[in-house]
Amino acid sequence: MTRAIESTRRLRVVTWNIHSCIDHRGRYTPERTARVIRLLNPDIVALQEANLTDEPGNDRLLKALSTHLPHWLFAPTHERGCAHRPGETTNFGNLIVSRWPIHPEPPLELSHAEREPRQALRARVSLPEATLHCWAVHLGLGMVERREQGRRLAEALERLPDDEPLVLAGDFNEWLPRARSLRVLHRKITRLPPRRSFPAARPLLPLDQVWIRGPLHAHALTAVRDPIVPRISDHLPVVADLSLG
Repeated sequence: MTRAIESTRRLRVVTWNIHSCIDHRGRYTPERTARVIRLLNPDIVALQEANLTDEPGNDRLLKALSTHLPHWLFAPTHERGCAHRPGETTNFGNLIVSRWPIHPEPPLELSHAEREPRQALRARVSLPEATLHCWAVHLGLGMVERREQGRRLAEALERLPDDEPLVLAGDFNEWLPRARSLRVLHRKITRLPPRRSFPAARPLLPLDQVWIRGPLHAHALTAVRDPIVPRISDHLPVVADLSLG
């Protein structure tokens, strides 16, 4: 029994659309965003709508997270200036931060014609016991767009061994159970029972989701309803407590 316990890694994964760290009053407040993340005590965080400077290592959000989550990987989809950060050139996209070292994989192109550019940020996280694949996504608003993105994600999953642990997390912009747009993806990976996370002030839609594959087991999935969160973002952070082994 002791060996079984020692071989199981407990893992907390958070996904959150952080709204470029722009609060309800239109102020850029990355330290407040970081404080909420730290209070959740995650091991790995998948963030969407991250808006980092041309030198991400000097970005205020990453600095505020660095004590607890020193490793990061950013994949900007496009340059997107932020009116609340005058004088700065910023890039917009997905961000993974981690307690453990991150090794980048090539981003998966998910852009759809005449739509906002999209990518899946893909990384390998070196846990003490194993390597975990971690993918962060922000899917499109249109059903046809999401259907194509789901197909590309499913095809990418086919190229990985089934027994390798993988977490796919992000803002899927999908709220219908077993939605047709993601039907192909459902055949390749397990979506955890979604929680309502949008809009943060009165959550109605389960847009923010966590999917798992391989030797991962889910113990809890929670959309964090704290009065401070709607003042920071229009999405709630979603916390998944998992175990590996």
